[in-house]
Amino acid sequence: MATVLETLVAKAVAIRDESCAKVDPPLPELPDPLPLNVTGIPALLLTKEECEITETEPIELVEKMAKGELTAVTVVKSYLRRAALAQKVLNCLTELLWDRAVARATLIDEYFQKTGKTLGPFHGLPISSKEHFSVKDRYVNASFVAWAEKKVDKDAHVIEVMESLGAVLFARSTQPQTIMHVETETILYGTSYNPYNRNLSCGGSTGGEGALLGFNATPLGMGTDIGGSARWPAASNGRYGMRPTAGRVPMGGLIGPTPGAESISGAIGPLAQSRRAMEYFMKYVIGSKPWITEPGLLPVPWREQALTPGKLKIGVLWSDGVVNPLPPVKRALKIVVDALKKGVPGWDIEVIPWEPKMHDYAWELTSQLYYTDGGEKVLELLASVGEEPLPLTKWILTENPYVRKQDIHSLWELHSKRDAYRKMYAEYWNESGKDDDHPADIILCPAAPGVACLHGTAKYWAYTSHWNFLDYPGAVFPVTTVDQELDVPEKDYTPMNYQDKFFYDIYSPEKFVDAPVNLQLVARRFNDDVLLQAMKIVENALGRDS
Repeated sequence: MATVLETLVAKAVAIRDESCAKVDPPLPELPDPLPLNVTGIPALLLTKEECEITETEPIELVEKMAKGELTAVTVVKSYLRRAALAQKVLNCLTELLWDRAVARATLIDEYFQKTGKTLGPFHGLPISSKEHFSVKDRYVNASFVAWAEKKVDKDAHVIEVMESLGAVLFARSTQPQTIMHVETETILYGTSYNPYNRNLSCGGSTGGEGALLGFNATPLGMGTDIGGSARWPAASNGRYGMRPTAGRVPMGGLIGPTPGAESISGAIGPLAQSRRAMEYFMKYVIGSKPWITEPGLLPVPWREQALTPGKLKIGVLWSDGVVNPLPPVKRALKIVVDALKKGVPGWDIEVIPWEPKMHDYAWELTSQLYYTDGGEKVLELLASVGEEPLPLTKWILTENPYVRKQDIHSLWELHSKRDAYRKMYAEYWNESGKDDDHPADIILCPAAPGVACLHGTAKYWAYTSHWNFLDYPGAVFPVTTVDQELDVPEKDYTPMNYQDKFFYDIYSPEKFVDAPVNLQLVARRFNDDVLLQAMKIVENALGRDS
């Protein structure tokens, strides 16, 4: 007889498989064996039109629908089929919303045909989300087996906002056990893979979205980020992803084990095929004034011109002083810095060094503030159905030397230390403008020590979690790919510590064939608009029309 855990797992998998079986017409058989890099599979198995649609920049796709060149139904069915194919090769979906998406796209087309008007800035655009966003009348397990039969009766607030702006929710994607790994593996669904190299992780915790993006199976995804969960997956798959300042994007309707835990605030952010799509998401979601119905949000408008015209100052953090970036990331930093120094027409760009300030101490505090109950709630939920903690769950929770149950007085002390660090860092940022009264606009830095990681090795998040600790917005963007000749390990390297040694020892370029290399930009709190406008200039320096 099956155990409770086995029964619940089977139910979740059946829901996913049944949803993918609705794809019409059915997908052809996969090639056997599959290559490590599966990004070429769609061209073999999908129609030419489906490939063209799903490889079109998201806002350009909206423009085509707004001109009547494409219908919403045609577009959403193309993405439904490509996402189903992604599931076959990457194991990245928890559910495909065929009926809901096609019905909504049909209504959008009928409205357009009747009125000649669009439904909003995202008219007909398919969007996807991490599984723990509530979807009306669907199960939301948040990757806990114990919650496999947890059904909700209302969409998450951000889904409501996006659909009010014309979008079409079409897919839900995988996330890791506890939603606190920067890889994606669960007891419910297994491991999700990277489309560029299936020996590598797609990132986490919004890993399924990252895999969909890398496979061009979603134009715009929505994820959460409390330690890098939107940026790691986007970076691992060579796409764009953002962690906004907390309190800007609506959070209502997220399902998780520790509601009300706000020592480190999570945020919902976009993962997208382009910088422009990320900016559209932020601009129009904030422009909908979601704080009217979610009072915990701050009424901070989006600024169309947030940068000082003609002047951009960028601090470059080459290393956080704890784990040095690996050769591909070092090379990417040099590519971007050299491009910035060559200049962008109309902009005076100043590049300055940015030294790390006690990043190891910040991680110590961050680790303690993630689980101020000592992980009690999460461990109880796992144990309730006999769900064993996976290795990366143990790493961040039970093997983490900083995690312990806090009492009210020790929690106050931690909050005081957090706030003192934030004050120190604000003063440090201000010092970058002491000579010209123009502090740095953004920081350029790694998104991780390396590229997409080997499965089970993502044991250092601090290149992203540092900015969560400060509540600074951060976003990642693609630069290059791993080069087998240029990205060789440094000879006679002396690691700074055991963490640095761990990453140095597992690196060799042949393990990371075809892996994208992304970098990260960071801005000050509430300067989300500065961040994305500065990214446009950085991309212009790289020769891209962003």
